[in-house]
Amino acid sequence: MKPAAGGGFAVAGLLLCAASLASGHVSARIAFGHGVNLLTAATLRAFCASLVVLLFVLSRRAFSPVTRGDLAGSFVLALGVVGQTLLIQLAVKRLPVTVAILLFYTYPFFTALVSALTGDHRITRTLALSLVAAFSGLLLVLGVSPAGVDAWGVAAAVGAAVVFTGTLTLTPRLAPGLNAPFRTLLMFTAATAVIGGIAVGTDNVRWPSEQIAWAGLAGLAAFYALGIVGLYLLLPRLGPMQTAVVLNMEPVFVAVISWLAVGERLTGLQLAGAALVVGAVIANQARRR
Repeated sequence: MKPAAGGGFAVAGLLLCAASLASGHVSARIAFGHGVNLLTAATLRAFCASLVVLLFVLSRRAFSPVTRGDLAGSFVLALGVVGQTLLIQLAVKRLPVTVAILLFYTYPFFTALVSALTGDHRITRTLALSLVAAFSGLLLVLGVSPAGVDAWGVAAAVGAAVVFTGTLTLTPRLAPGLNAPFRTLLMFTAATAVIGGIAVGTDNVRWPSEQIAWAGLAGLAAFYALGIVGLYLLLPRLGPMQTAVVLNMEPVFVAVISWLAVGERLTGLQLAGAALVVGAVIANQARRR
C-alpha cells in the first residue's frame, strides 16, 4: 500500500510529534523519579491520548461506519500499542535508559525490511545510508556503554521495536474502511481499556503525593497524547518508512530537552551525533523530492 504524498507540512508536523514525545520522556524521568509507577503512567497517558483524538474526531465530525472487521483490526492495533508500551517500560526498568532507547530505535531497520518485503518501499542506497548514519548518530547522542546489559531487558527493548514496526506497517492495512482519526480513536480507546484493566486487576494504580510527581505525570500524559495521536494521524500521509526515518529525531530532542529542562549537559560528541542524525533525516527527505 503506497502512502499518500506527504509534503513538507506533514514532515514538519511529524517533527513536532517527535519533539512532543521527547518532552514526554523527560517528564517521565521526573515522574518515575518521584514514585510514579509504570502502570499508572501508562494508563493515564493512554486515556489522555484517547481524549485528545476524541476531541479531534468531534471537532471534524470524522466518524465512520464500523464493521466487525474494522473493530477487529482496531483491536489488533490496540494490542500493538499495549505491547510496545509495556515492553519499552520493562526495558527501561532493567537497562540503562540510553541502552533501552538505542535498542528500541532499531525499529527503522525492521520497518525498512518489512516495507521492502511487502512491496511498499524499496530500500535504496540513500535510504540504507540514511538509516546507518542516523543510528550511528544516536549512538553518539545517547553515549551508550555496554555496562549493565541485561538479557531480559535487551529482549524487551528489541521486542518493543518489533511490535512498533508491526503497528506502523499494519496501521494502513487494518480497518481500511475507517478514516485515520476514527481508527486512531478506536485503537487508543481499546488500549486504554486493556492497560487500565491490567493496572486495576493487579492493584497497581498509585497516584503520587508530591507536587513535582504530579507535574511529571501530567507532562508525560499530555505530551505523549499529543505526540502519539499526531503520529498516527500523519502516518497514512507519510507511510511507515518515511515516518520511521523522521522519528529518529526523537532521541535527539530528548537530549536537547533534557539539557534545557534538567541541566543534563551535552558533550561535543553528542552534538556531533545530533548533527549526524539531522543530516541523515534531511538527506532522506531531499532524496524523496
